[in-house]
Amino acid sequence: MFVGTTEAATLLQVCARRVRRWLEEGRIQGARKIARAWVIPLYKGQPRVKKGTRGPKPRWATQPHCANYNIHINRHNIAYNKKHQTTEKPVVSVKRGSRNLAKGSEVEIHGPSRLVYQPNKPLDCGATVWIETFAELTVYDVEGMPIALDPRWVLEPG
Repeated sequence: MFVGTTEAATLLQVCARRVRRWLEEGRIQGARKIARAWVIPLYKGQPRVKKGTRGPKPRWATQPHCANYNIHINRHNIAYNKKHQTTEKPVVSVKRGSRNLAKGSEVEIHGPSRLVYQPNKPLDCGATVWIETFAELTVYDVEGMPIALDPRWVLEPG
C-alpha cells in the first residue's frame, strides 16, 4: 500500500514538512517521486524511517493506523429483511470512524483490504467483525445504483 506525504505525516504523527525533509534526505525507505508527488510505501501500516544522526530519539506512533473505510454488515437489518421477506433495508454500511458515509446492499473494493475480528476490542458502534481498506470503494444501494467513494475527495468533518 502507498500513501502521500500528508497521509504519512498523519500516520507518524509529525508535520508534513518534516516528512518532506526526510524524503529529501532519503531517510524514508522505498519512497519514490513520481512527477511532483511522492509515493511512500507502508510496512505494517507505517512508513519506514531511517534513524537520524543527531537529535533525540523518535517518538512517533508505532500502533497500526485504522483504515480510511470500515465496512460493516448490519445483522439487525438482515433479520428485519428476512422476517418481512423484503430487501428494503440496506445491510452494508461504509464508515469512517463513527461517521456513516454510505449504506447499501453491495460493496466493491478496488484494492487491498483486510477482514478484522476483535471480540475483546470492538469498535465504538459495537462491531466485532469488519473489513478495513484504504482503497476506493463502490457501494451499490438496494436498487443497484452505484455510489462511488474516493478517500481523496471525502472531506473530514470539522
